[in-house]
Amino acid sequence: MNLYDLNNDIIIMNIDGIDIEMKPAICFGKVFDKWLVSKCGKVWSLHFKRIVEGRKSWYNTKDGADRLTYVHLDISTPLGFWGDGSGYLPKYPQANVTRRSIKKHKLVMDTWKPLYDNPPEGIVWEEWEIVRDLPTVYNHISKTIVIDHIDDDVTNNRLDNLRRVTSWDNQHSRKAKGLK
Repeated sequence: MNLYDLNNDIIIMNIDGIDIEMKPAICFGKVFDKWLVSKCGKVWSLHFKRIVEGRKSWYNTKDGADRLTYVHLDISTPLGFWGDGSGYLPKYPQANVTRRSIKKHKLVMDTWKPLYDNPPEGIVWEEWEIVRDLPTVYNHISKTIVIDHIDDDVTNNRLDNLRRVTSWDNQHSRKAKGLK
């Protein structure tokens, strides 16, 4: 792994002989500069100096089958980093550290396509320019949209496989595809 330019917004890293564009991670509107995120869904930990895959979360369906629901990462941050008091203390608490579980697809979308500049599907840009500056409307939309994996593979967190949709549209699409 080689870092080429840490003073730029976009960092080019050579991982396994491939140059990959990366940016400091953004999630819930906060820049987390201890991790770098690529458009191809890779997350690099500057602390551990390696790609972080994340943990997979499974859901047990009514018919007894296990279904993979998402991949998430546990991020350690200073106490008060999130500003809203969210996060949890680790099993073995460290001084002034809190942890937060973040879905990998949210990390990729928030880093490369922040909601403020990228309206969810179905909202035209001219309307979005008006409502995004209305705090109550923007907050409502940001809490009610979900990130959909276009190919229905929750491990495929490439930016071009992700889109923001309403939860209704997401469920409608999943049912139409025969998924639950």
